Amino acid sequence: MDWTNMFQFRAPARIVFGPDSSEKVGEIARELGSKAPLVMTDPSLHRIGVTAGVEKSLREAGLRVEVFAEVMTEPTLTSVESAVAFFRERGCDLIVAIGGGSSIDSAKAVSLLLGNEGKLSEYQQRRVGAEWRAERKVQRRGAEIIAIPTTAGTGSEVTSGCGVFDPATGIKGWAGDPLLRPSVAVCDPVLTLSMPPRVTADTGMDALSQSIECYLNGGFKPFADALALTAIEVIAQNLPRAFANGNDLAARSAMLGAATMAGVAFSNGGLIHVHTYAEVLGDLTHLPHGRLIGLMLPHVLEWSRIGCVEKLATLARALGEKVDGLSAADAAERALGAVRRLAADLEIDEPLRSHRVSEETLRVAAERVYSQHAARSATSPRGFRSVDEVLEVLQKAY
Repeated sequence: MDWTNMFQFRAPARIVFGPDSSEKVGEIARELGSKAPLVMTDPSLHRIGVTAGVEKSLREAGLRVEVFAEVMTEPTLTSVESAVAFFRERGCDLIVAIGGGSSIDSAKAVSLLLGNEGKLSEYQQRRVGAEWRAERKVQRRGAEIIAIPTTAGTGSEVTSGCGVFDPATGIKGWAGDPLLRPSVAVCDPVLTLSMPPRVTADTGMDALSQSIECYLNGGFKPFADALALTAIEVIAQNLPRAFANGNDLAARSAMLGAATMAGVAFSNGGLIHVHTYAEVLGDLTHLPHGRLIGLMLPHVLEWSRIGCVEKLATLARALGEKVDGLSAADAAERALGAVRRLAADLEIDEPLRSHRVSEETLRVAAERVYSQHAARSATSPRGFRSVDEVLEVLQKAY
């Protein structure tokens, strides 16, 4: 590791972590100068009362609380614009986002539009070729955000990007800028206890993949790599426990901490093609992002192995494998086996065809992945050279 290399690292502004930490939200909102926070969440979380404690904390702090409980599972441009109008009509001054990536991403998109002119689509990257650029650059922070995750996976509470679906194009567009990063992430493991096993598995696999992809990505990024490796170790130890018993608060707490570390890591260190596949397949099939990540991760790692044997050997240790005395190649195989076994234990090892994904969809997905592969191929352990190579990996998962 050559520390004469230059690197940059962006840290989240503030993380408040621990069981029942969401009870401090009113105090935190008041510190930020808020008098009328808007709570953004999805209908199901609001209906089952997950947001009640946060709303109570805000009101006990003497704040006027407004609630927008219409966040969609797949946020759209229209749903974001509705939330912007609600924020303005009710005279709000802060966003408190409670939920998974959809709620927190929606909050970031709302903040963007509150502070900047134009349409959200103008700030979303055109992810084609090597130039992942948007028509407009974010200039101002629209509203500060307190992000409160109820899942342990996306890391959206500490990242600076948001994904919003455009029904007109059938593509989830991504907008990103440091100004969109939440001002405070309040990580309360108690709020993740309500996650059913399938969601626990899907979101946990997303966090694992983010960490692995970050570590395998190129460039000198020692802080990001350290966080990624720690997150991998914690996830390998605790995700099976959280999946087996959702009431295991220790495992839930560890997973939320690891997911937040993963979010900080990959937002600095980047991702490889596991996410490229999941993003494209998500647009085409609308299957859960974490499920697609889990289905593609073993196959992308196997395909990438030739370019990252030494790093995979290091990952084997983080995944809990005993590799003393083994060659790098053998240790790398242990890492791949550990990922495959974990996916099987989490019941994320079914073929894509079981989700009624057609062979024609595979071909369309391959073409879309290849059209936007260049940026990630430049830093991934192995870059794509043709559509057929992209399709080959998809067929392994099919």
